[in-house]
Amino acid sequence: MRTDRPGDDKDSVRSSAGRPRDRRIDAAIVDATRELLLETGYTALSLSAIAARAGTTTAAIYRRFSGKAQLVHEAILPAEVTAVPSASGDVVADIRALVEATRSMFDRPEVRIALPGLIADTVADPDVHAKMTSRFAESLATFRTRIGDEPDLPSDVPDLPLLAEVVVGSAIFRIIVRHDAPLDDAWVDDLTALVRSGWASSGTITF
Repeated sequence: MRTDRPGDDKDSVRSSAGRPRDRRIDAAIVDATRELLLETGYTALSLSAIAARAGTTTAAIYRRFSGKAQLVHEAILPAEVTAVPSASGDVVADIRALVEATRSMFDRPEVRIALPGLIADTVADPDVHAKMTSRFAESLATFRTRIGDEPDLPSDVPDLPLLAEVVVGSAIFRIIVRHDAPLDDAWVDDLTALVRSGWASSGTITF
């Protein structure tokens, strides 16, 4: 049985040396990945199937991504999806914005299907893990600045990544452990209230 390898289609790799990447191929690969995730799931997803659907080669995929985990991560959690919304000027509203942004990020069919396997593969791949955490760190740094600029923010509030861990962790737990539990308006309301009540009761964010 043939397996996908970076060495596949070596002639194609040599002939394309020095050429600028074709963004149409980039888009076709990402679109094919999303489509096949919905059709086959994450475990059965193969780079050869993605290449066939996208009308390209596995070598072309390997020129863009280190492997399946990085490709799927880029396909389902691109930078525009992980971006943090603009500040509202109100702490509670900004906490809710983080919760709602998290829901938008994770509550999509392709994300729910891919997440369990993707997390396992990402943890096992230091390069993909570093790229994933770097992207989230950039968004959280922006969120920290927005929350930190609020006049009623206590001076001894712990690092905001803990807040993000609670919000994102809650969404991931629901998807992976509770399976069909919705990330609905009630979830947004309850989690926002929980974070706010912990903050207000002691002057800091506590969990």
